[in-house]
Amino acid sequence: MQSPFPHLLEEFVVVTAPMERVERVITDEALMKRWMSPAVQFTPLDGWQFERGARWRLRLTGVGPLLEAGYVVVERRPGLVLWAFDGFWEGFDAWQWLPWQERSDQTLIHNRVEYRLRVPGLDLIWPLTVAPLMKLDAQAQMVRLRQICEQREAVQFQP
Repeated sequence: MQSPFPHLLEEFVVVTAPMERVERVITDEALMKRWMSPAVQFTPLDGWQFERGARWRLRLTGVGPLLEAGYVVVERRPGLVLWAFDGFWEGFDAWQWLPWQERSDQTLIHNRVEYRLRVPGLDLIWPLTVAPLMKLDAQAQMVRLRQICEQREAVQFQP
């Protein structure tokens, strides 16, 4: 069965950190702002929360409201935050983390974004322009995420 979303962005990283630390790095405001892409402005509309139904706004920086989307948490459990989004693009953004090879000191982090573009004509230039830049940005974001997850002191002593 073919996905209704023609575009896919997927990244994985293994970190030397337990799941609890990864959870905190992914959901804590100060820590998330350290690893998240500077090309993205991700703003909570209901306060900094990840419970089901929490609303967020994503805007690609530098392009104004043209490339903006509303995000809603549709599923949340330990090891998973799943957003549905709608705006200039429509789809799902899943962040999942789970023990790596049954080791409690290592965690696999997986980010999968499935989407379709909703701005007429954007599909024509997206694969040659924005999509490759998004891939590079996502890879750099995962490097920052790994670094922060592996900095025990930075995570343990955050209020």
